[in-house]
Amino acid sequence: MHTWHLTFATDGRNPLFPEEAVYRTAVRALGRVAGTSAVLFNIVDEHIHLLLWCDRPRSGRLAQALLRAMRPLASAVVEPARIRPVESRAHMKSLVDYVLSQTIHHKIPVHPALWTGSCFPDLIGARILRGLELQLRQALPRFRMRDVYQAVGLTNGPLAPCPLEAVRSAGISRLVAATSAALAVGPILTGNSAPVVQARRVTAQLAHQSEIAIAEVAWALDLAPRSAYRLLQRPVDPATSKAVRIRLALENAVQ
Repeated sequence: MHTWHLTFATDGRNPLFPEEAVYRTAVRALGRVAGTSAVLFNIVDEHIHLLLWCDRPRSGRLAQALLRAMRPLASAVVEPARIRPVESRAHMKSLVDYVLSQTIHHKIPVHPALWTGSCFPDLIGARILRGLELQLRQALPRFRMRDVYQAVGLTNGPLAPCPLEAVRSAGISRLVAATSAALAVGPILTGNSAPVVQARRVTAQLAHQSEIAIAEVAWALDLAPRSAYRLLQRPVDPATSKAVRIRLALENAVQ
């Protein structure tokens, strides 16, 4: 097993995705494809950085699979990956900083900890992407989580989940936004797809636990009160609720 650095770029360096909703669809697709071989990633501007922990033949197969997943979503032609080996521990440590700070490197006016295309939220438990299990500890044994926080300019990590009292203080609108970010759906929770329904259910149940009135939930999700009540009937995965609360804590830390 080895670490490989894959770079995908668009033809002519045109922007990859036209809007936030497509970025979120893209990171969900990357999570499904890279799965348990992913180490780090960042989808930014007109290119993608992806580090994989696997053998060389598998890195090529995953590169092809990701290319097939990205091309229907992209607003420009995505070229085949450039695949390079990570040569040493020092090289790997430098890539942690490089990959996680891409928005700074490319002068994108979004804090690197909150950038949708970055794997930073996944590393700290602030986002759940189905199938994704980042292998940073395999690729870089004995790494310190505080180094991950420092790579995005935060010195107060690791972060604890936002307390329920603080969730209530944040309000229903911020809770909806944090849930959609933590599940990489939306940002507007419309339609009846499984990811959107899950996000609504998580929002409603966290609101209920935080003593936010169900009428506020119904208003924020544009649902009838009866439909909002039904979101409370089936339990949600505690790990997902925790991710939303860490997302809120992350937003507070950035502010």
